Amino acid sequence: MKYEELIRELCDVIKESENNAALIYENLENINDSIDSFDLIDHDKSKVKNEVSNALGLLQHQDLHRQKIERVVNFVCDKNNIDKSQYNIASSAKSIDSDDNMSEDELEALIKQMQA
Repeated sequence: MKYEELIRELCDVIKESENNAALIYENLENINDSIDSFDLIDHDKSKVKNEVSNALGLLQHQDLHRQKIERVVNFVCDKNNIDKSQYNIASSAKSIDSDDNMSEDELEALIKQMQA
């Protein structure tokens, strides 16, 4: 697989992930806004709100993984002199302010694994 094909496939995954995340977020917000109108005891309402909050947290964690994929795409483009503008990649994905950052060695290993 060529780097360009790899990048294209990863960009498709990124875009689908962004679209799905937006829909999930919207649905969870709608549920959260509707909870008070449900005919439930307060304890059950609280449990549902906690579950919605947990789901939103997982969604945020998933977004960190999407950003990691964007970072890999940026890395591959930079290392192979590939024009990123044709892929509509967020340049901010190059550096993620998080404890979950991948080292250069981890990026290289991930790229090699994807090529196998």
